[in-house]
Amino acid sequence: TGRSIAPKYEVFRDIDAPIIDVEEERQMFENKIITSNIPNKFEGINLSRSVEGVFDLNDLVTLLKLNNAMDLFVCTVPKHIKYVDYMCVVTGRNRKHMLGIAETVKKIFKIKRHPSDPIPKIEGETSSDWMAMDLGNIAMHIFSPAAREHYDLESLWSVGSSYDRELNKPQEDMVQLFEKHTVYLDGLKSLNISKQM
Repeated sequence: TGRSIAPKYEVFRDIDAPIIDVEEERQMFENKIITSNIPNKFEGINLSRSVEGVFDLNDLVTLLKLNNAMDLFVCTVPKHIKYVDYMCVVTGRNRKHMLGIAETVKKIFKIKRHPSDPIPKIEGETSSDWMAMDLGNIAMHIFSPAAREHYDLESLWSVGSSYDRELNKPQEDMVQLFEKHTVYLDGLKSLNISKQM
């Protein structure tokens, strides 16, 4: 019986193929294919330095959101403190996520910075509860969920010290405090130096 070639095979014809006459065109065509397949890992991130510091607050917030930082809190630091302009507090799911956030911020900082800008250090890099970075105009804190709840920086910086739980605990009576922390000197007699001479 006469079987025909299956339709899954297509006969090649010169008319169907793209014509590349020059070597330069071939390289351009290959480079276009290669670059179009590589995702831009910095897509959506402003890589130019801000006027007020390396990071503009909005740029940092965008970067933190792209890195899945949780519970983002930002506040303005009063000018009379003369430390930074903004305080930024975020939560990481675990130590690895916290460190990933910090390292990404540091990497983008290095790209954006002017040569005179010092590279920030990741404080608490080995900690599983808290990491911090001084970005010049922004102080950034990265907490674990438990440490974030314990330290509650948002309350301290947003509503002030009058609402801080630790600061407003009832103080112990002074007598109880002294009794608790005093070495008892009962039974000791004073030394009369004048009689011994």
